[in-house]
Amino acid sequence: MKRIFTLFSAVLIVQLLNAQTTVFSDDFDSGLSAWTTTGQWGTTSAQAYNGTNSLTDSPGGLYLNLQTTYATITSSFDLTSALDANVFFRVKYDIENGFDYCYLELSPNNGTSWTVVSTFNGENNLTTWSNFSANIGGFVGNNQVKARFRFFTDQGYQSDGIFIDSMRIVSYSVDNAPPLIVHDPAPHFEGDADTNFRTATVTDISGLSSISLSYTVDGIGMPTVISPIDTNGNDYTFAIPPQTAGAYVDYLIEATDASPQLNQATSTIYQYIAGNYINHDNGVVSTVVNFTPAFTSGAANRVSLGSGLSTLTTALIRNYTDVNNPNDSIEVHIWSNNAGSPGTDLITPIMVFPEANLLEPQRMTRIDLRPYTNQLDSLTGDIFIGFEVPTGSAWICQTTGGNNRAATYNGTSWTANTTTTYHFRAITTNPENPPTALFSFDNTNDPNIAFTDLSSNNPTSWSWDFDDGTTSALQNPTHLFTSPGTYSVSLTATNIIGTSAVYSSNIVITNALPIASYSYDDTNDPTIVFTDNSFNSPTSWFWDFGDGSTSTMQNPSYEYAFAGDYNVCLAATNQFGTDSVCGIVSVANELPVALFSNEILAGNNVEFTNLSLEGSPGPATYLWDFDFNNETSADESPSFDYPNTGGTFNVCLTATNGLGSSAPFCLDVELNDLTVGINEIYSSNFKLSPNPTSGLIRLTVEDQSIIKSYKLFSIDGAQIQNSANLTSSGLDMDISTLPKGLYFLEVTTEEHVSMQLPIVKQ
Repeated sequence: MKRIFTLFSAVLIVQLLNAQTTVFSDDFDSGLSAWTTTGQWGTTSAQAYNGTNSLTDSPGGLYLNLQTTYATITSSFDLTSALDANVFFRVKYDIENGFDYCYLELSPNNGTSWTVVSTFNGENNLTTWSNFSANIGGFVGNNQVKARFRFFTDQGYQSDGIFIDSMRIVSYSVDNAPPLIVHDPAPHFEGDADTNFRTATVTDISGLSSISLSYTVDGIGMPTVISPIDTNGNDYTFAIPPQTAGAYVDYLIEATDASPQLNQATSTIYQYIAGNYINHDNGVVSTVVNFTPAFTSGAANRVSLGSGLSTLTTALIRNYTDVNNPNDSIEVHIWSNNAGSPGTDLITPIMVFPEANLLEPQRMTRIDLRPYTNQLDSLTGDIFIGFEVPTGSAWICQTTGGNNRAATYNGTSWTANTTTTYHFRAITTNPENPPTALFSFDNTNDPNIAFTDLSSNNPTSWSWDFDDGTTSALQNPTHLFTSPGTYSVSLTATNIIGTSAVYSSNIVITNALPIASYSYDDTNDPTIVFTDNSFNSPTSWFWDFGDGSTSTMQNPSYEYAFAGDYNVCLAATNQFGTDSVCGIVSVANELPVALFSNEILAGNNVEFTNLSLEGSPGPATYLWDFDFNNETSADESPSFDYPNTGGTFNVCLTATNGLGSSAPFCLDVELNDLTVGINEIYSSNFKLSPNPTSGLIRLTVEDQSIIKSYKLFSIDGAQIQNSANLTSSGLDMDISTLPKGLYFLEVTTEEHVSMQLPIVKQ
């Protein structure tokens, strides 16, 4: 009993010393105010651990197929002062096992990159809430840490999804977390016969006291331990020595931090196979047929070993058999080439079980062919790698569950598709000679030419020269020639032995897409003259002047209403297609726009307010014509005394700048006869402000109730449907979405007095 008490006391002391801080918490009862979501993510009251709500991928019921959606904590949290951290929450989920997933991911850099912390996958897990926790000590020391849930679904199945509640992220003042090891192995067991370099990113707030890589070859003997040969920040590179072609290499990475606790981390076990990897066919299954009377059906790919003699050491096949019987086996064959189809067996067929499973759906099945060296030595030319299906069904697939299947056999017949992921691969000894470069081409879509590499002896890199100033390093490029003519296209191929001689072939291009090009003359700015300079004889043109106006003329001239920078685009078209080009056209000049309002004061004194746009080059000058006794003014905003006899006067304003003069802007000023003794003259004080405006404008009157109706018109008299908010003192209107220019607000009062008030949108 005394020993138990002592142990309890020690644990209590550690907990007290390891001070913790909650950096994030959410019970989701207040909604998603702390989250940013896509897809269906939301809260639901159907499931709740604490309170009334939980977070779920599908609050409306079943989740959707073929979705990738996110729920991300909006604000990053700071872990710079922490030495350790954990995430906690309660969880329930019902997710199609092996095919649909929910991932908990963290980012150390505000969402620039993400690391998977945990994966949720499995059916019928909605019975009870589970307590989930994960150490995230690898993310401490960063001040912009984020967390998110990523939900991924394939096709064909729907369920309730995942429910999360009572989420907390807690930091600690003591480093009890092991280092974080992040390593992306080469796909499909890829490994060189030469030195294999493997790089891992290892982080820990306390630094590292040791790091190493351990490997075994073919599972024999004690692991060999090596230290990194290079360090770049948190990146550590290891050099695994050369191995014999076909050798299976297993390796893992171990790291210990420099904290007093010496926390240790060990990665998962990674694998590769040494040798010369042959890439071919871009993963297209070349043969899906019945091969022999003995078996029902099979599938294969043709693999070119080239002209150099080599030994086939390994075959790789990505398959996943009958979904109802995932351990069904297939019979692997290595066939000779018989006029482009599988011929005779080069070895006795091998019965294997697929390595693809629910946790590793893209894993390829490895067939070790080293025991068959005598039969597979000194091969050259084409062979076929594939399998036959003794019983049941089979998939040749990119992933399990039927997604992106290259081919499917249902027990009776095959359905073949095309994908770009390798499903059949070969590993050989290194070739003895450099490649012999060779290619073919398809000019069906002239001038867009598809090239196919036919080089022998297993090239690993390619260098194309299209004789038009462009190149490519792709194995099978497609190239668009921009002009008719004859081009000497050349290919150089390289393998680990050396580089081929250059192979060239003449390509005759008879067709050509247009190449859009234009120039412009701004001598008479703001009138711009555009000239089409497109190549390859376009037959139609489409201009977008960047202000909403367009033209189909070949060489249009266009006058801009306002100064500014405009993105002008030209689309040129001929019988072979369309090409587009865009560029910025700067307009410096614009004519002024004359505008004004007026207010009638006592004694028929009229005060004019200048609302003109001065244009460029400014400043503008002004000329007023008061329509009375030839009276004029050059003041910016004058006032004028009209006779007491009243009348209607057509007042005009002309604005002039360095470019020229505006069109006159005129308004009728209606004045009352002050000599007739009429005492009750309508004189409500209407005021628009701010005017000019970029968006909101208010009409102020002494009494809103006198407004019977209002209408908004453009300068050309078109009525614009625009909503307004009537207030006790007038009305408020938002015209932020309208183009800049002059508008008129027509207001009708209860006394049937109608007036037009100018509005300048700038």
